[in-house]
Amino acid sequence: MLLRPLAAVLALLAVAACDGSPSGPPESAAPVITVTGVTAGGSYTGSVSIGISVDRGSYSATLNGASFTGGTVTSPGSYTLQVAARNGTATSTASVPFTLTFAGSRVLIVRLLDLGDNESGGGGDAILLTDSTGSGLRHGLIDAGPQGVDASNPGYVLQRLRDLGVTRLDFVELTHAHADHYAGLAPVLNAIPTGWFVYNGQQRANIGGYQTVLSAAGARADSVVVPAAVTALPFGFGGGTLSVIPPLPTYLGNANASGDELNEGSLGTSLTRGSFRMFFTGDGEMEANARWRTGFAALTGNVTALKVGHHGANNAVFDDGFRGASAWLAHTAPRLAVISANGRSHPRQNALNAILGLPQTETYCTSVHGEIAIRIAENGQYAVTVQRNATLDCRPGSEATT
Repeated sequence: MLLRPLAAVLALLAVAACDGSPSGPPESAAPVITVTGVTAGGSYTGSVSIGISVDRGSYSATLNGASFTGGTVTSPGSYTLQVAARNGTATSTASVPFTLTFAGSRVLIVRLLDLGDNESGGGGDAILLTDSTGSGLRHGLIDAGPQGVDASNPGYVLQRLRDLGVTRLDFVELTHAHADHYAGLAPVLNAIPTGWFVYNGQQRANIGGYQTVLSAAGARADSVVVPAAVTALPFGFGGGTLSVIPPLPTYLGNANASGDELNEGSLGTSLTRGSFRMFFTGDGEMEANARWRTGFAALTGNVTALKVGHHGANNAVFDDGFRGASAWLAHTAPRLAVISANGRSHPRQNALNAILGLPQTETYCTSVHGEIAIRIAENGQYAVTVQRNATLDCRPGSEATT
């Protein structure tokens, strides 16, 4: 082996530095990634401003799987920032998991339970509201359909409530008299003490399951309420308002009302918490939407979140019930749209395309994302978490043709 004297090595380096050759790290050196604003494992209250840089080469980054070039993150939740950098053939990566938490101790959670591939009615609804503080939890339930193919599991909602530790419900609301909204209610009412049972007063002929629910409510709930005016529901710790709009009365007395007529009698429900406003539609269609839009504009206009009616059906979105203009979407202008659907017959293609086409709106479907949870702070700041497929868009039902 030939060893050069140290002086000769230093002389060669000096010549290289003076003859115009590049100094510093070689072109093949791996980039050094610098992330500012967050650190791995960090937990932050309020928004964070994230910066990304590399000392050489180029980089790409994602935040929870979505492309990210840096900026401010405002919504509470768990995040992972992934950065990949390249300099020639040399690469480096960085992963920075962090959490944004709510300011304050009171959080309200709206959960759309996933009722699965329920062929009946487009998928059914079951929505649990939970108000939490350091001193405990309070709960309310809007609808409880059965779960599974052919509505095979009417006990699913009760089991899910038990999993979540629900031992009392301040209220149970049945939006309208369709089985995909009530077929899971009798088990709940018979097992869990309930304050108010709220429904629209719909008459139905020879529908045993519906009468069973009403009988259970009469026997088990503290009060049975049919709202005749906008009515505040007893719920939670007082950190917001939850109000029911009285039903469209046109078809309530018709014991043989059609499916569409039953839908039009849906109760509408308005939730307000800080700057957050959400409207729940049941299965309201064109007549219900027009009434909510014109008669109750203050409760339904420019909402933060919309529970899309009738499992994302065209007649719950469009003025003509099929396609084209939607005064309802223009009026509600939601930043967040959530859809409970079976992924087979619903959501419908036209309705979903219209909702996905709203530039300001995030959209989630139980058929794609599983159970959906919206967490809302006292000031209205909110975050959405889903059970699965967080980076995927909603898609129409596999058998939806329009």
